[in-house]
Amino acid sequence: MQVFKLFFQIAKKKLPAGLIYVIVFFAVCIPMVKLNSGEKVFEEKKLDIVIFDEDQSTESQSLIDSIAAKNTIIELKNDPQLLLDAMYYESVDYTLTVKKGYAQNLSKTDTADTKEALFETFHLHDSYATAMMEQYLDEYVRLVRAYEKGGNDVASAIRKTEEKIDIETEVTYATFDNGAAKDDSYPEALGYVFRYMPYVLISVLMNVLCPILLAFRKKDQRYRINCSSMKQSSFSVQLFGGTAVLVLGIWLACVIGDAIIYGGFYQGTAWIAVANTLIVALICAITAVLVSSFNPGESVINMITQCIGLGMCFLCGVFVPQSMLGGGVLAAARFLPFYWYERANDILMGETTGTMGDVWICLLIEVGFLVALALVTMLISRQRPTGSRIRKVQPE
Repeated sequence: MQVFKLFFQIAKKKLPAGLIYVIVFFAVCIPMVKLNSGEKVFEEKKLDIVIFDEDQSTESQSLIDSIAAKNTIIELKNDPQLLLDAMYYESVDYTLTVKKGYAQNLSKTDTADTKEALFETFHLHDSYATAMMEQYLDEYVRLVRAYEKGGNDVASAIRKTEEKIDIETEVTYATFDNGAAKDDSYPEALGYVFRYMPYVLISVLMNVLCPILLAFRKKDQRYRINCSSMKQSSFSVQLFGGTAVLVLGIWLACVIGDAIIYGGFYQGTAWIAVANTLIVALICAITAVLVSSFNPGESVINMITQCIGLGMCFLCGVFVPQSMLGGGVLAAARFLPFYWYERANDILMGETTGTMGDVWICLLIEVGFLVALALVTMLISRQRPTGSRIRKVQPE
């Protein structure tokens, strides 16, 4: 078992480079699961607003109270530099100054440039916060003047305006059944976590497995192994065993970690998704073996990993859902294994129309990619020997 032990001695030194991806993956998964689990409830966004009241009237105070009811009022000095810093660091969304004479100008329906006559605003750039406040101020002034035209005094008009604005609108999230093979045993939150699994697996295995195999492919190392009494078959079996244990260990760590983060064990169709991740883990492993067959330098492995990993992930729907990708991109992605992984995952989640039969077809296609990559790897390994056996020269 010398080769098997040596395999994991090298793995101890290479694992930290791959564990970075696993740690980042779980750090992203935790908020993702919390965000997508449970019932979706609409919550109105509160803005951080600074208000300066130069009018100091009952009418201006009513406006400030109305704004404060649905937003957070920040207390700051009226210092342009201080306000600019607060805007830059996004601790304040909007600054509103109620001009002196607001109470008198509010009732003047013929006042030109209404907003300029009543308010002075300050913000860095146009954003949703700016649009929300601009719309709120326009609606407030318009309703007050409309009630005044209807015969109400200013106090009554303001009171009715606040009642009108304070009406809560019931918001519900619509769900659309597209006929996909989905049930409650594979929740949406878990599906989002599994969506990013290919990038983690390809990154970890390429950065861990490739350097280990390259260490065994070094000329001096191969010559020492070939000169030893160890049979080639024993060497291959131990190397294969070490690779299998490493790949399964990384895969199990990701799968068990996902279950712990989600807070429940897999059941029902979730096991199909787990099997899907196992197939893609084997594909990533054989890809790492294939890359190591070309004996690249260790310094370029990370570059190769990013080219392969990021390329397939962007094309196949790992980072961007397949529903948002163009037809040309998806047509090209069909020739990559990650496409079929993501398609099966989307069907199980209910994001893509399909049946359970379509899911099994996707898994079979992934197995086909696995077999094809294994055959190509064996062919290249035969054509690119890593060392020479010492030949026994017969005396003449």
